[in-house]
Amino acid sequence: MLFVLIGLWTIGLLLLITDPKRSTTRWIASIAFTGGAGALSAVIHDHFTPYLLERQLLNDTVMIALGAAESASSLVCYYGLPYTFLMFCVIYHPQAAQWRWKRALTWILLVPAGLSFAFEPEAGRPIPYHFVTYWTVPYILLGIGLLLHAAFKERNSFLRKHRMLTTLAAAPTLFFAVFTLYVLPTFFGLYESWRYNALVIGFTLAVILFSSFRYGFMGLQISIHNQKLDYTLRAITSGTAILNHAIKNDVGKIRLFSEKIKSEAGRNDPAQLIDDIDVIMNASQHIYDMIYRIQGQTQEIDIRPEPLELGPLLERCITMLEPALADISVVKEFHSEGRMSGDRAQLVEVLTNVMTNAIEAMPHGGTLTVKLTETKRNLVVEIKDTGSGMDKKQQKRVFDPFYTTKSGKKLNFGLGLSYCYAIVQKHKGSMELHSQPGHGTSVFINFLKRKGGAAI
Repeated sequence: MLFVLIGLWTIGLLLLITDPKRSTTRWIASIAFTGGAGALSAVIHDHFTPYLLERQLLNDTVMIALGAAESASSLVCYYGLPYTFLMFCVIYHPQAAQWRWKRALTWILLVPAGLSFAFEPEAGRPIPYHFVTYWTVPYILLGIGLLLHAAFKERNSFLRKHRMLTTLAAAPTLFFAVFTLYVLPTFFGLYESWRYNALVIGFTLAVILFSSFRYGFMGLQISIHNQKLDYTLRAITSGTAILNHAIKNDVGKIRLFSEKIKSEAGRNDPAQLIDDIDVIMNASQHIYDMIYRIQGQTQEIDIRPEPLELGPLLERCITMLEPALADISVVKEFHSEGRMSGDRAQLVEVLTNVMTNAIEAMPHGGTLTVKLTETKRNLVVEIKDTGSGMDKKQQKRVFDPFYTTKSGKKLNFGLGLSYCYAIVQKHKGSMELHSQPGHGTSVFINFLKRKGGAAI
């Protein structure tokens, strides 16, 4: 049980260090600590007490203290684990923001645990099983049901993956604990079955470790590759490289719309010509904004945040790329206005970069899907194409500076996604890419929602 104690409490501490202000992080850390308390009780009983006894260090005072610590740790696990698990599942549910009663529920769900102290356990037993089982089992089963419901009802595929990983990490272990901690001792007299929990807890720790390295778990991301990328980006986000990339993109837009104006000049449609000229003027203004924001070759990118809405920003980016969308159908799914605080010019550059990559991945036509969804704290932009996709080797390098899969493009410097990654990081967001050969590519960009105030 020692490795269970160390593993659970280490995960709990890492989660709190990573994001202590988020309520879901605090509750899942509480699950780790209450579960680890049960392991602590076993360590005291199986290892620490015999160790002191063997060395004749176990006097009456120490024995009483150890007995109290063992009993307290055991109660924290038996009563605290179902409570913290259910509270986490309630707060973690995507509809939790709409549940006005969840604050009161924090206290209401403590009542059965408090009442449990009014019942006397049988001699030699840690808890009054015949009372405790009838509230702890429903708590755990209801929590598992909420996790499954949240995972299957999640509309965003990126968030659904994370919810499924969270469910995989928590549900099997807690379901197993229903039997080993409560059902088997209560109805079959098997009081030592809890020792088998170490096996399934090992599975849980493996899932958390794997998902932390690969995808991130509840905000906990252990990725040597990302740390290496962060340091590398500081060296390459100098004025000259980023400015060249920004100019290349906007010059491309000016060229596309100039050709469109030329082809439409004979059709005598002044309104359409004015719209196209506006796009060219916006692209020119964007070049100016980018030049103004790059503060020098060795300085980092300057972010100038302002209240804005991502929905209209995405619409503007799609409009700017209209000439390149002749053979591509665009699907827009905006389930949020997307209010946030960000640098308008930089975010336009990021979104048009990602959309341009998606368009270039479909040279023979296809479907460009642009989604905007939100959670309690985040806004999620998904830009998906139906192109040829990428293999795992390409995906591992896609955010590397100067890496590109577009070898035939003379003006492509391989700075696009590196630049986008840097800008998103500057906005305290995250960016991930998922792709399979033959099944297209999806890019997910997460931003923090704006707290209060109207977006412009």
